[in-house]
Amino acid sequence: MSALRVVHARSPLRIDFVGMTDYVPACEAFGGAIVNATINKYIYATVRERQDRRFIFHAPDHEDKWVTVEGPDALSPDGELGLAQEIMRRFGLERGVELTTYSEMPAGAGLGSSSTIATCIIVALDALTGYHLSAYQTAELARECETVALRTTYGWQDQYSPVTGGGVKYMKYWPREVGWHIEVDLLPLHAPTIAELEKSLVVCYSGISRPAKQILDAVASGVALGTPGVVGALQQMSDCAEQMRLMLLRGTLDEMGEMLTSVWELHKRLHPDVTNERIEQLLTVAKSAGATGGRVCGAGGGGAMLLHCAPDRAHAVRQALTEAQARVFDWSVDRNGALIW
Repeated sequence: MSALRVVHARSPLRIDFVGMTDYVPACEAFGGAIVNATINKYIYATVRERQDRRFIFHAPDHEDKWVTVEGPDALSPDGELGLAQEIMRRFGLERGVELTTYSEMPAGAGLGSSSTIATCIIVALDALTGYHLSAYQTAELARECETVALRTTYGWQDQYSPVTGGGVKYMKYWPREVGWHIEVDLLPLHAPTIAELEKSLVVCYSGISRPAKQILDAVASGVALGTPGVVGALQQMSDCAEQMRLMLLRGTLDEMGEMLTSVWELHKRLHPDVTNERIEQLLTVAKSAGATGGRVCGAGGGGAMLLHCAPDRAHAVRQALTEAQARVFDWSVDRNGALIW
């Protein structure tokens, strides 16, 4: 009998300098662009072959949850840990597998965790089965499985981000009339530019798990109805992504704070729940300590915040946010993207 194989995978989470512009129907109609960076905060997945036909799912970061499925025919997106079950079902495995997944960051942090965990499971199972999926196939499979298991069809950046390598990226969804699809460009930033980004940007967790679905549903409704405020904000945010790309390539990071604030003001036009008293309090605290601007990552309403600091003020901003009971965490740009071993 051959030895039972084990595969480990790691996928990076991301911070988005410009996000929320990846709603697929909007992108198909008038395009959408984002700028993000993979960071050294990760989702991990380990798959272990079993001798029987049972599928075991373990999520130690979800109150140490264990789920057992008796065979491949019983895998269901409607079961517990349904996203993982749906991905497993798609691979058509006959022998059982044990899957363990966990995240280094809390759920609802606005760092793309739900999509990143999908890609992490897929790359692990791809290595186990030898299917050799492309980055495009991996990202699209993650989108399909999320649509089925989570009943969400919003975006695409978090599926493509970890599987297209690490770094700071400009990503664009071309409108349907162009006939293209998704373009992912790794920005060729010089090492000093990356170092300055890591030095001057503070990332903190607000302590609020964001109400993403309500915000995303409102954006979807606004696009479907052609609401000028929503459509206009998304289009202007995409314009900001192009400006952000050029600024990063020039290395003129002193403009970062103002640009993040511009994106944040447009973001707030999408739905009233994008911001709240706690978020505004933390922004005020950060600016009083030396931040030049910032925004909330992801959909908004809570989660992680990204703040640019004036020269040599990052330490003061970090200290002020910590005193305000925000969770500040160290970060750097991940250069690898999804890894397996």
